[in-house]
Amino acid sequence: MDALVATVERGVHYLRLALGVVVGVLTIAVFFCVSANVFGRFVLNSSYDWAEAMSRYFFIWAVLVGGGVGCLANENIAVTFVKDAVPGAVARVFDIIKIAIVYAVCVIIVMAYQQLVSGYVSVTPLLGISKTYLYMAMLFFAALLAIANTVDLLRLIARFTRRA
Repeated sequence: MDALVATVERGVHYLRLALGVVVGVLTIAVFFCVSANVFGRFVLNSSYDWAEAMSRYFFIWAVLVGGGVGCLANENIAVTFVKDAVPGAVARVFDIIKIAIVYAVCVIIVMAYQQLVSGYVSVTPLLGISKTYLYMAMLFFAALLAIANTVDLLRLIARFTRRA
């Protein structure tokens, strides 16, 4: 089981590196769009309509992909003082509850996406880009969150099998 966990963690490491580059590119794209809009507004006295819409799309994707990268790096915000104060068996129960809650959140995100796209999906007024591309960022985040949670589950199972 430890070999499986090590292999999965190595794969997650490479995924994190690749997605870190994606987040960097998205951040640069946001910077470019906002800078172009500021230049157009204050120098040319006319703003670029595409820059506002695209910067919003890039920003939302950067935030959600970046959040997923943070989850893959196990850099979640956690209140650990209670978990550290209880015996090991209770702490493992807390881990199981946390893993179940995170999977539930992933399911809720997918259900929310399905609800969003089941009806009329609008497009951006100026560019005509479907907002489905924006909503897909939620699914991408949920997938990264599920991968990170599965790695946590595998680590927990490996700890249980080592003790048995």
